[in-house]
Amino acid sequence: MVSPGMLQHPAAAITICTDRRLAAEYGFPPDAAGPDVDVGTAAATLMLAAHALNIGAGPVTSFSRAAVGVVLRVPDGWCPELVVRLGHPAHGGPAPLRGRPRTTWRDLTTWVPPEAER
Repeated sequence: MVSPGMLQHPAAAITICTDRRLAAEYGFPPDAAGPDVDVGTAAATLMLAAHALNIGAGPVTSFSRAAVGVVLRVPDGWCPELVVRLGHPAHGGPAPLRGRPRTTWRDLTTWVPPEAER
């Protein structure tokens, strides 16, 4: 199975890859956080753009990198990092999440009198 994490059947899927060889040429060590930050930024931008177009989007990280690499014929040195699913909800599916009551500063603070701390 290429992606056990993709339970839905999206209309499209975009795979974000990093070019590990090029990153190394730029001086990034193999465990550098920079390329991972770029993957997250690309995913967030894709999902925000989809939302602006009234298209559903969601990330998938549970997939076989090797299998996706073969299926998509990614070049040597490239590593599939994240898949972004795109589509519209199926008819008869679960309803979207309802809005929650607005959080205020009072919900985030608790005042304890100094004498009660002892």
